[in-house]
Amino acid sequence: MPTITLNKKDLLKLVGKQLNDTQLLDRMAMLGTDVEHMKGNEICVEIFPNRPDLLSEEGFARALSSFIGKKTGLRNYKVQKNNYSYKIDSKVKKIRPYVGAAVVKRVQFDKAFYESFMNLQEKLCLTHGRNRKKVAIGAHDLDTIQFPLTYTTKELDYTFKPLDMGKELTLRQILNKHPKGKEYAHLLEGQKNAPIWIDKQKQVLSMPPIINSEETKITTQTKNIFFDVTGTDQQAVNQALNILVTACADRGGKIYAVNKQPNLQPIKIVVKLDYVNKLLGLELKQKEYEKLLAKMGLGYQQGKVLVPAYRVDVLHPMDIVEDIAIAYGYENFKPEIPNISTVGEEHSFEKFKRVVSTTMANYRLLETNTHHLSNLTEQKTNMQTQLTPIPLTNALNEDYSCLRVWMLPSLLQVLRNNKHHEYPQKIYEIGTIFTEKEEFQRLACVLSGDVSYTDARQILEGLLRNLGVEAHYKETKHGSFIPGRVARITIKGKKVAYVGELHPQVLQANSLDMPVSCFELNLSVLYELLKH
Repeated sequence: MPTITLNKKDLLKLVGKQLNDTQLLDRMAMLGTDVEHMKGNEICVEIFPNRPDLLSEEGFARALSSFIGKKTGLRNYKVQKNNYSYKIDSKVKKIRPYVGAAVVKRVQFDKAFYESFMNLQEKLCLTHGRNRKKVAIGAHDLDTIQFPLTYTTKELDYTFKPLDMGKELTLRQILNKHPKGKEYAHLLEGQKNAPIWIDKQKQVLSMPPIINSEETKITTQTKNIFFDVTGTDQQAVNQALNILVTACADRGGKIYAVNKQPNLQPIKIVVKLDYVNKLLGLELKQKEYEKLLAKMGLGYQQGKVLVPAYRVDVLHPMDIVEDIAIAYGYENFKPEIPNISTVGEEHSFEKFKRVVSTTMANYRLLETNTHHLSNLTEQKTNMQTQLTPIPLTNALNEDYSCLRVWMLPSLLQVLRNNKHHEYPQKIYEIGTIFTEKEEFQRLACVLSGDVSYTDARQILEGLLRNLGVEAHYKETKHGSFIPGRVARITIKGKKVAYVGELHPQVLQANSLDMPVSCFELNLSVLYELLKH
């Protein structure tokens, strides 16, 4: 989890109330954060990944101020209209298509705010932005820029002066020589062009997601800021932009729209009081309910909870219930002895999975944990199969529009995201797949590098031998695998697995350069066979 260092004096100034160290540590812990240490004026705090709005002194102070009752309720942020605008060149659609932008004026930087501002950008890119892959942020001195702006691409021979460099470099040189270029070059791997922000005078603002321009850099003398946020997911881009501008607004900055961004209108979600009371075992009245919502910086209007635009963690009514529990105080819940006597015991299937996982780890494989949600392209098209995943009725994101019907595509995505790391890469996962009739637990194993069909089969044979199972391997045909290098595995007459070497066309569709051998084993079926 990300860790931030807060300036205690500055934090309490923003909170608007003086607290002694004991009170401060207690309230911060009850808010749901882990204080690693407090030394002098420094407070080191561990933040849960689902609360990127707390990654700055401004955001943390906002939440703490509400929690202690100093300034409760929904914060309202006004976005003022202006003629600031940008246009998006269609050439960026295949590289980094999604954009957010905003202007904040009348910023008053002091040492504490400047450090908090820079740290917030860094932490947001690292966590919420998945180390700049999903979201990257550029902050520029507005007074050095002339509108309208253009988000486009340039060939790698194009030049500009990158941040912290005294001379112009080509985009190729930046990727090969600049420290940030070398660190993030893998995000533009295989591209002949790179994204570029330029202004009306053809001045470069940034080369996302790599580096900003030296000509438009932020200093402690900056009074007006232009933010550019780019990424691979529009919702994530919007959320990062909202967190940035509201943090600046809490320091007195004035927010101005660029192409009707940002949208800081609160999200409305229906959460009935009966639902909250039932789940928490409380008997809250309506006024108490609204007071607890206000304590968490939430609003209430006409039967709906109003969630501020910077709260990216609220996805379901259950998230509101959790906030109510925090506001009520976990220390105030009274423990109750249940009316029935039970004896807790680990389920035998969980024990079986642990044996499987331990065996895989002994083969020096790294365990992964991927999403249950996927999309038709990854599950079917890229894998050259006729499998039909179950679609989501109201998918909010095209990348997660169906339930996965098998595991291997999820692990290939892990390989694709880690091509910049050394080979061989050996990973496995035990997870859930979904069919129209039921769910299954499966084990998937993927080996990439100088590997063949034999390597994956040896691991599968070793696992089954360790479980005391006799398996039969029969050559078969499968669109995902190379003909002659794929087998169907049966145990006691039941089909339980595939093992093989992936077809070059599948590798190409998944943007993988190295050979991949793999297998997928149905643990649910295998477990039932071992019981009889």
